[in-house]
Amino acid sequence: MVMKETFRLHPASPLLLLREAMAHIKVQGYEIPPKRWILVNVEAIGRDPKLWKNPEEFNPARFMDSFVDYRGQHFELLPLGSGRRICPGMPMGIATVELGLLNLLYFFDWRFPEGMTYKDIDTEEAGTLTIVKRVPLKLVPVRVK
Repeated sequence: MVMKETFRLHPASPLLLLREAMAHIKVQGYEIPPKRWILVNVEAIGRDPKLWKNPEEFNPARFMDSFVDYRGQHFELLPLGSGRRICPGMPMGIATVELGLLNLLYFFDWRFPEGMTYKDIDTEEAGTLTIVKRVPLKLVPVRVK
């Protein structure tokens, strides 16, 4: 749930690669003629108030009873693309993130640096083609005994 919510709010790339419509198609009520270029803004979809309640709020619980997934089957969440052109590295990337996060959470407890609280976390982003945190998150690892 945390990964889905992170992908929704902070996709690695705000725009999917350009696609060209090969034939006349209709997608969610929109008519798209052949030979038209399509650019999908996944960042805007992830923050659309028509699709998400309180879209700017980080709330992993929104996926608790939801079938929406990042594997390209739902238009509400397409951080890695969909169909034949879904990110080919998705399975390895997801496994790598899960394994890294698992190790960080299993072997360490975490605390903020002295004088910092969760309200001081800056979630501003920077970048154009890929997105990164403008101000890196600083945490102090505490070894689990």
